[in-house]
Amino acid sequence: MKNIKMRIILLVLGLTFWLPNIINAQNNVAKIDINKLIEEYPGKDEYVKDIEELSDGLQTKLDDMYNKLKATINKYESEAELQSEETNIERAKEINREREKISEQQKIAIEQLEKFESNINRKMSVNVHNVVLYIAEKQNLDFVIDSSHGYNIIEADCKDIFNDVKQELIKYIQTQ
Repeated sequence: MKNIKMRIILLVLGLTFWLPNIINAQNNVAKIDINKLIEEYPGKDEYVKDIEELSDGLQTKLDDMYNKLKATINKYESEAELQSEETNIERAKEINREREKISEQQKIAIEQLEKFESNINRKMSVNVHNVVLYIAEKQNLDFVIDSSHGYNIIEADCKDIFNDVKQELIKYIQTQ
């Protein structure tokens, strides 16, 4: 009898302490397709334009270097018979140095372009993250699920905050 009373008391105490947690266990959950949001990122066209301009500028610089080298090679080839063997050897070394400079400049250009693109992608990701957090807080959401890939996510009529975030992202970008 004493054992049954003790169990009842423990059950009542357990329910008293755990019931509020059980009631609050339902969380407000929403979803958003981050990849789609990045694709439709407000102002992304300007970023793409900036990347293309940088790429074109770097390519023009490389083309100029290559054209100068090509002209030098043509000049040296036309004068080769009139020059001494030592001069031709020295000219060949000069051409190789110029080729190495062009190769090095290509590497630098690729690194510059990748860094520029990476900075833009990072900026967009940070902006999206900040706005998703803002909307989640504003709408009292406990969780926001990125539904881009859908791996192991069951979206049982989960609220989609895509349009809310996109509208707020437009405002957020305009204030920067």
